[in-house]
Amino acid sequence: MTTKTQAESSSEGRAHYLYGIVHEDGGGLPELAGLGDAPVRLVREGGLAALVSDVPGPRAVPTRANLLMHQRVTEAVVREHTLVPVAFGTVLPSEERVRELLRVARAPLSRALSELEGRVEMGLKVYCHGDALTRRLLEARPELARGPSELEEDHETRLEAALHDYTRKDLDGLKAGLRPLAEATHEAPPLGERMMLNAAWLVDRTRVAAFEARVHSLVARLDAYTFRFTGPWPAYSFVDVRLDVEPASTAP
Repeated sequence: MTTKTQAESSSEGRAHYLYGIVHEDGGGLPELAGLGDAPVRLVREGGLAALVSDVPGPRAVPTRANLLMHQRVTEAVVREHTLVPVAFGTVLPSEERVRELLRVARAPLSRALSELEGRVEMGLKVYCHGDALTRRLLEARPELARGPSELEEDHETRLEAALHDYTRKDLDGLKAGLRPLAEATHEAPPLGERMMLNAAWLVDRTRVAAFEARVHSLVARLDAYTFRFTGPWPAYSFVDVRLDVEPASTAP
């Protein structure tokens, strides 16, 4: 006879909100509260474990509180465990469906865990200050000043090309300086006119301090830009696993 645990019994009839996937034998979790302050627990299957908490309905509303709670759970777990993070809003109707997901996606999830083993994501966004950058460039290259007979439109075109080349060299130098301390790099499209770089690096947890020090050293030389350096995060930018599960089969 199989005896259900108290957690399993209390979760019957409730949907399961999914935060991410870890190794089944990766050790215990810290005590964490998830969406609606429900306790986060592990559902284990085939060497994998899903981080879940009970939710009352089939969907999670993307309120600020819920988004922050999802983020806090995944951040707390990734400090000590290798985690394949799942995007906000993944809800499965039962614990058996969670187990089915782990069975169906076992191969890609295991591969992703292997690729992310001991690694976290660090993010860096770079914004330019157009006027400051233009002044810096004209100081370095006086020949870029507008000539007495040069049309304003022609000068703007020439200056814009020079600015593009100048910023590209700065950013290439920044990325080259960080590359030796990272396992992989991912660049997303910049957001807005002022953003010049929107990048993430996959960094071994043991090298995070060295990576942070290198970032601060490099950006100190680039005072015509503003930087937003974040992390460590779950490695969302380096996960490409689809968690599609067909409806669980039922007896006729």
